[in-house]
Amino acid sequence: MYISQITLRDWKAYTTSSFDFPRPSNGKNIILIGAPNGYGKTSLFEAIVLGMFGRDGLPLIARSPFSGGDKERLATSYKNFLEKALHRGATAAGRNSCSVKLVFVDDDDEPLEIQRIWHFNDSGVYRPQDEEVHIFQGSTRKAVGPGALQGTERTDWFRDYIAENLLPFTLAHFFMFDGEQVSVLAEREMSAQVRAGIEGLLGIPVLKTLARDLRSYAEVRRKDSPNVSDKTIEKLELERHQLTFEHEKKSERYTEVEPSLAELKEEREHLTRELASFGAGSQALLQEQFEQIKNYERAIEQGRAQLEELMMKDIALALSGLGLREALKARLAGEGVRERWESGRNQGDSNLERFISAVDSGMESIDPALSSAQRGAVLDSARSAWEKLWFPPPDNCADDYLHPYLNEVERAKVIDRLDELDELGAPAIVELLNMIASNEEALRRLQEEVTRTEAVAPHVDSKRERLSQLNGEIQGLDQEIGALKREMSALEAQINQKNTELTKLAGQWDQAKPSVRRAMRALKVASMVDEIVARAVPSQIEAIASAMTKAHRSMAHKKDLVERIAIDENCDVKLLNTDGMDLRGYDLSAGEKQIFTQALISAVSSVSGRGFPMVVDTPLGRLDIEHRKGVLNHLVQREHQVILLSTNTEVVGEYLREIAPHVQKKYLVHFERVGDIGQSTARPGYFEETEARV
Repeated sequence: MYISQITLRDWKAYTTSSFDFPRPSNGKNIILIGAPNGYGKTSLFEAIVLGMFGRDGLPLIARSPFSGGDKERLATSYKNFLEKALHRGATAAGRNSCSVKLVFVDDDDEPLEIQRIWHFNDSGVYRPQDEEVHIFQGSTRKAVGPGALQGTERTDWFRDYIAENLLPFTLAHFFMFDGEQVSVLAEREMSAQVRAGIEGLLGIPVLKTLARDLRSYAEVRRKDSPNVSDKTIEKLELERHQLTFEHEKKSERYTEVEPSLAELKEEREHLTRELASFGAGSQALLQEQFEQIKNYERAIEQGRAQLEELMMKDIALALSGLGLREALKARLAGEGVRERWESGRNQGDSNLERFISAVDSGMESIDPALSSAQRGAVLDSARSAWEKLWFPPPDNCADDYLHPYLNEVERAKVIDRLDELDELGAPAIVELLNMIASNEEALRRLQEEVTRTEAVAPHVDSKRERLSQLNGEIQGLDQEIGALKREMSALEAQINQKNTELTKLAGQWDQAKPSVRRAMRALKVASMVDEIVARAVPSQIEAIASAMTKAHRSMAHKKDLVERIAIDENCDVKLLNTDGMDLRGYDLSAGEKQIFTQALISAVSSVSGRGFPMVVDTPLGRLDIEHRKGVLNHLVQREHQVILLSTNTEVVGEYLREIAPHVQKKYLVHFERVGDIGQSTARPGYFEETEARV
């Protein structure tokens, strides 16, 4: 399944805008939508979420004010959010509604269209009773709907239809999420993350709501029977109400404290990194930095001197051309041959008379003796033969000398030097230039660091004081969270005990009046749901652990560290290396924590078996550089569509090149201000392509 079209009307800064996407195929599954911060990237993400799930999707939106499970608060937040979502110029132009249309295409190439329309009065106040949802199925656009159902029953019908044919909203945050929020989630305890992930996978939040609603129904039904006045049941229900109230209070406090703890830990990590950059002491650090500056300056000076020497000598000679250099080497080689030939000939000439004399003496022993004429002829023939030893000169011998000032040794040195020039090419010069540029860039960064150190050093003490304060606050919140978890666990056990006791009484009232019978049976069903929930989580642990291990190894920078992720029946997590040692005993970096959370998201989406597209806003979020490519490479390995909503500092440059072969289509959101109203529009293209055209 994939999203083929998104159409927005009067949503946030989008007056009208449409995005069209092709079917993923042949290793191409990535859709890139780029927008600088404030241009409408997150608005598009919010439109997709609320277009599908309506009010149920609000908790997925990072900047919504909603953060709890209270239905009234959710309704109020939904209303406030939508009133801010209506395009500012819409009501002035007489348009009192905004809408989102999403078109999905399934594996059989059949479309499924969802259109959600929100209506407002002339003052821009949201009218919840008029919210419309339209669903069209198949190529014939057959309308499907809840018929005559109204109110919550109508809402429930659409929720069930979308859950069955697309995605349950309890699983939505594993397919549609904000990368920025992953860093916040990463600070949660790993076991809590895993439990929440498995519960979302199994739809357990819905089952828990069902059990809670059944018990409320049972209480109402029992009170409807005027003849029943069982004090034991009333007492048990009162005690359960009190326990539930206390549990909800502690749960709300836990929900408030956990984000604050994550923010404090993030501030502490930032301060720790900042203080670590100053070393043991700012003065010692400055001294070390000044020494490094001198080293870089020395290296730059040496590189430039080397370059100047090349410019004056080697490069100048290299510019003469290969043909001229080859001709010179051939000429010098020929003159060397001539020199050796002449040397041999001259040495031979100095011995010619001794040779002739020896020949003449040798003829005296010939019997019969030769005549004078014969002896003269023999000597002439010997002289001629001697001359022929040196003529003609060798084929590669020079005719004369152009470089008589060079001897044999010097001539060989010149030829060797010319051979070296043949090996001097652009890569060697570019490497030298790159080395100089690299040292200059390092020097610039170091000088900036020195400036920053000199400016910030006076505040180091205050930063250390703040760090100490943060450690105290974090310790306090850690202790409070630990206490809350223990108390919540104890309260849950007591509530379960009260529920069990109430259920036992069902048998005693089974023959009572219909209202009581229905109440008791509702309690029995609620207890059955409790049992299902208790058994459901352990059933998925092995599959989740296996999928998380695979995803983690795919994304992690230090792949050789975590060999396997192990999860026990209580959802306690161990990150095991090849020796079976739990790496959680060591401090994990923020990036490593985020990779764990990304792996959990990937595992739940994989184990769910849903072929639903993944939509990620700010995909690289606060990921460190080491882990960015790992996350991107993991996303491109998904079989299904992945829509990445990126700023101009994320999926660009080397990160864009990393996934370029997998990108199907790219959009760039443009923004302009007309008077005091912003307008966002989507056009094909991307950041680097726009810059290239400019």
